[in-house]
Amino acid sequence: MNKISINDYQLRQPFPYAFQDGILDESFAKDIQTEILALDDSAWDRYQNPFEEKFTLRDKFNFPPKLKQLFEELESTEVVNQLSALSGHQLLLDPTRNFWGVHKYNQGDKLDIHLDAECHPITKQKKQLTLGIYLSSNWSAEYGCELEIWRGDTKLIERVDSIAPLFNRLVIFTCTDVAWHGNPEPVKGPDDAKRLFITISYLSENNTNQRTKALFIARPSDPVDEEKDKMRLLRADPEKYKEVYRI
Repeated sequence: MNKISINDYQLRQPFPYAFQDGILDESFAKDIQTEILALDDSAWDRYQNPFEEKFTLRDKFNFPPKLKQLFEELESTEVVNQLSALSGHQLLLDPTRNFWGVHKYNQGDKLDIHLDAECHPITKQKKQLTLGIYLSSNWSAEYGCELEIWRGDTKLIERVDSIAPLFNRLVIFTCTDVAWHGNPEPVKGPDDAKRLFITISYLSENNTNQRTKALFIARPSDPVDEEKDKMRLLRADPEKYKEVYRI
């Protein structure tokens, strides 16, 4: 993360984001990949609805050893201080691990453009910054499912970047009210091309937003679909989201 300029990061539009390759020791990263792929199918939750198709590791408190070590490093004082300086916000850890994730995308899986949930459901603090690392050593850029960065407010205007989920690549962004992102183009690689992605989010005391569920949005090129528009609103409703969360 030392290669990421603080000034460039904070001034990046439409919201602060960056990526950096070779973030971990390569053998360590491959060991984590091996651990994740070895997990039993029963350890994963399957999300399959109109907006998201992916697997997410259910238990965030019993990671295999190398994966556990990685998250411990990402919670270290040194890393938190680096990220606080980069973002310009005093970052805090999430003791509940609510905003942690270990994600697996198979052939055809995707995640539509969205704003993250921004208010922690328990602490009520703000999700201030999200860090992710891709861990698929056999991934090729031609397999798609890039992370897309979009500019817009209540409607999307244009895609400003597309970041391939290449092995050992770090991505980081500040959570704002216009931090539209996602990987809406489905994985189109071979069956053994698993798009693995770990995420950890850091909190702050800056919260003014009470959004506790992700808000999905259509891209300008997406077909008009009034039924899906209604379902997007249900998905963002903390009382009704389960109606569409898994189908």
